[in-house]
Amino acid sequence: MGRFATTAETYARYREPYPPEFFALIAERLGLVGTEALIDLGTGPGVLALGFAASVRSILGVDPEPGMLAEARAAAAAAGVALPLIHGRTEDLPADIGTFDIVTIGRALHWMDRPATLAVLDRILAPTGVILICGARTDRGAANPWREPLEQLINAWVPNAAPGRHWVYEGWFDDTPFAADGAVEVPFTRPVTPEALFERILTRSVTSAAVLGTRVEACRAEMMDVLAPYFPDGVRDEALSAKAEFYRRR
Repeated sequence: MGRFATTAETYARYREPYPPEFFALIAERLGLVGTEALIDLGTGPGVLALGFAASVRSILGVDPEPGMLAEARAAAAAAGVALPLIHGRTEDLPADIGTFDIVTIGRALHWMDRPATLAVLDRILAPTGVILICGARTDRGAANPWREPLEQLINAWVPNAAPGRHWVYEGWFDDTPFAADGAVEVPFTRPVTPEALFERILTRSVTSAAVLGTRVEACRAEMMDVLAPYFPDGVRDEALSAKAEFYRRR
């Protein structure tokens, strides 16, 4: 059983989303014409692959977690989109898989073995292709005043488990065949409830139901108490940002 075995069913619903404007802006910046082949590494429930499906010729997802692949398969069927899936790790992709114009990686790069993954990227990225390192996060500051108390609570239950502060995987592409080539960032808002924020915590490998075990309901109760003053009406807008960093061959 993998790290995300207990999170697959709720991951796409509760993790920080990517808005439609995010995919549209990237398609515009890259000048996509619908002939491109895209591979999504660490695809999870297929959010990135399906988000770009309308802008490219083909999409392919890769993930080591069977539960995530099941969710991606269901999401693709619901959307009426063909999404072939490979059960396995990026590092083990077969030599005959071919090349791709776009390689997307969202919230997964830190799980990959760097030397092996770089070798695979060098092999599968088309000469003029682009790697997109994607992520979405809740903004800090006055727009989301509940974030700091929530992170303090998370760290009290599971030390050092609160989400990191940085977008980039610092140094990951240093001294490699790939160099940074710009980025796009899209701010947006979505309604959120305390219950949804708790479910989001459970989608993270370090604070999943498997990690919390018998403490899940106690953690939920304490979190509802902490968040209640910030949600007097039970729901409020959450300010988020979605970002993609572009990498191309040097």
